[in-house]
Amino acid sequence: MDKQKLIKIHHALNCLTLFREITEDKAVQCYSRLISSMVQGDTPLSVDILADYHRLIGFLLEEAVNPQLPKLGTAWQNYLLNRILFNNNLYARKYVTEESINSTLKEAFLHDLKNLQLLCQEGLQVLEEPLNQTPGVFLATSDPLPDSPGAHPLSDLLMDMKQKLLVGTCWSDYLADFNNFYQTAGFGQLAIYWAFRWEPGSIGFHLAGIENPDPIRLKQLIGYERQRKQVLSNTERLLQGQKAHNLILYGDRGTGKSSTVKALLHKYGAMGLRLVQISRKNLSGLQSLSRLLINFPQKFIIFIDDLSFEESETDYKEFKTQLEGSLEQQPSNICIYVTSNQRNLIKEYFSDRHTKMVDGEVHTGDTQQEKLSLADRFGLKITFIAPDKEVFLEIVRQLAVQEKINLDQATLERLALQWVLWNNERSGRTARQFIDHIKDRYDDLDIF
Repeated sequence: MDKQKLIKIHHALNCLTLFREITEDKAVQCYSRLISSMVQGDTPLSVDILADYHRLIGFLLEEAVNPQLPKLGTAWQNYLLNRILFNNNLYARKYVTEESINSTLKEAFLHDLKNLQLLCQEGLQVLEEPLNQTPGVFLATSDPLPDSPGAHPLSDLLMDMKQKLLVGTCWSDYLADFNNFYQTAGFGQLAIYWAFRWEPGSIGFHLAGIENPDPIRLKQLIGYERQRKQVLSNTERLLQGQKAHNLILYGDRGTGKSSTVKALLHKYGAMGLRLVQISRKNLSGLQSLSRLLINFPQKFIIFIDDLSFEESETDYKEFKTQLEGSLEQQPSNICIYVTSNQRNLIKEYFSDRHTKMVDGEVHTGDTQQEKLSLADRFGLKITFIAPDKEVFLEIVRQLAVQEKINLDQATLERLALQWVLWNNERSGRTARQFIDHIKDRYDDLDIF
């Protein structure tokens, strides 16, 4: 056993400064305990240390079959490179926000790269000799994994960085490459994921990455071109750093309001757009979310789907204040996009318009104006109305072309209208459901 190399690896792991977060990773902690035990001369290895080793291998193998991230190098190298490239460190944060980086911060970054290079290239090899002498151990192969590009939107960039680092003899020579990576991909969770949920946890709200966001693309959405053009224009203004509006997309169900918002991610994600969905029940965390996101260089759409308030509820008052009216300035890198079946977000009844005294209230009109003022906090209100018969059939025809359904037009339309009778509505969603139903089955017309 090469004791000097073990000590060198042990020092490299414990001398990280900006990348210290890596040592808190579950797999790296197993590795750290294993290295520490060997440095102290604990051979034969204890049962607890052997358990740590096998937990480590389990984590590495789990990452090796992740279909999202590109795979390169050995299982250990692949795992560690992912943690390095996606690390949320001070240098990355300063660089992407175009703040000045002093010489000390730069030197700390280069110092960590030197230690991480040693861990990546030799970290698992030093374990082989003592483990070889221990019965019952599953020895992890040091053979490279089969190269795989993965499904991550930035897979090419990730693969390029991994290739450079695996063959590089001096990682500090790749400072410009790291800078380009941070500028293009970002850092931390915002580099790994493009879509998030804002969820409560044991110590407050947190961002939870969505590994497989809805794959819907704008080209799959038929009709409502004028409405989508407004949404696209506003989103592009956000991305360009110009003044952009909060939006309400309201109208009939199934008309593509939510799909329009979700499709923005695939069009603009590579340009720095991120989508954060927050549910109605978590609206109390909206301000804390804004305070968090303002610190990042990316542009964010906070997405609230299918929002409405009952007439008797008062939660809308807090939401209204959070939108506009608090002392805090509205962040320039954030817009809120809301979908709803109600234009004013609060259910309104004819009785609300009567001026009679209700529960002792004299100025009921003031209360009504307060409710209506919630929608006024949104600069654009975009309407999605259910299509008439001809527009609905045009949506069906275009979807059929997209899906390469070889069915004569008269039969296609007849079946589509029959489908509408069973679903009680004409909408883009109904058209999509119909097309999905007959796809690959249109030779058998007795499908209803």
